Amino acid sequence: MADAELLWGWANDAETRRNAFSKAPIPFEEHVAWLEGRLRSRATRMWIFSDGDAPVGQVRFDVEGDRAEIDIAVAPERRGRGYGRAMLVEAIRRLRTERGVRERPTASVLEDNARSLRMFRACGFKEVGEERRDTGERAIVLTLDGDASAA
Repeated sequence: MADAELLWGWANDAETRRNAFSKAPIPFEEHVAWLEGRLRSRATRMWIFSDGDAPVGQVRFDVEGDRAEIDIAVAPERRGRGYGRAMLVEAIRRLRTERGVRERPTASVLEDNARSLRMFRACGFKEVGEERRDTGERAIVLTLDGDASAA
């Protein structure tokens, strides 16, 4: 919970909101309640990564059945430096160390979020389908069958 304000700031960044399924800004009180629930949940795994100087982003998995849905955010001032790939590869390694290889890492990415799609594909994720969101936007569903790589 000590990182609630940091995570809230990243979640409300303009680019993050544009690439999110819900475009509306997130009120702080709503974020805190959501975060408390996620931290209590046995189905959630979350890590905040740093480069030694400052936090650079977070990766969260929400596990349901054999699917581990990924949420990833890179700090706005750290984007474009490869942190997303590095964090994703390490988070998948940690998830599998903790839980084994039972769950398949899966991501749903809006089709016009080219940066995120490139990152997932560079880590070995393959497109397996699509979803339509309430807004009518198309999301690409990607999954990882093998090991993630930092290619």
